[in-house]
Amino acid sequence: MKPSPLKYHRPRSIEEACQILAGVDGKILAGGQSLIPMLSMRLAAPETLVDITGIDGLDGITSSADSGVTFQALATHAALASNGEARDTQPLLGRALNLVAHATSRNRGTTVGSIVHVDPSAEMPAVIRLLDGSVTVQSVRGRREIAAADLFLGPLESSLETDEIAISATVPA
Repeated sequence: MKPSPLKYHRPRSIEEACQILAGVDGKILAGGQSLIPMLSMRLAAPETLVDITGIDGLDGITSSADSGVTFQALATHAALASNGEARDTQPLLGRALNLVAHATSRNRGTTVGSIVHVDPSAEMPAVIRLLDGSVTVQSVRGRREIAAADLFLGPLESSLETDEIAISATVPA
């Protein structure tokens, strides 16, 4: 199958992405390893696709013993798994990331995307919940942090509002 017809946008800033997403039935495209198959099978049929891969500065990974590991929306599974500071700060991340799909998917797929996709068979939603992590989201209304305990409503269902974009996730050291 092929995706339903949709409008495609490639914003240059997170603020522009939020403006596009406000008031439409939309989905965010980052790595696409979960979303593209769903679009192709028509299990998801948004009217608008907002591709955030062109936004600079959304692929960072920071680690410290005090604040844990924070990884942004475009940080891939492979980048996070190979980050020595992140592995040292939270060893479970690296161990779990090596179990995600296969190397090709880890090179393209994003960890934040996997988390907010909430696939019950995926490793990373379980890991962030087990570690009592959180996800930071942004919309035209501003930013908010959602604890992992409050993020997951059911299989493939999160508590993100329809106009919110997950911009980062954090797990404690």
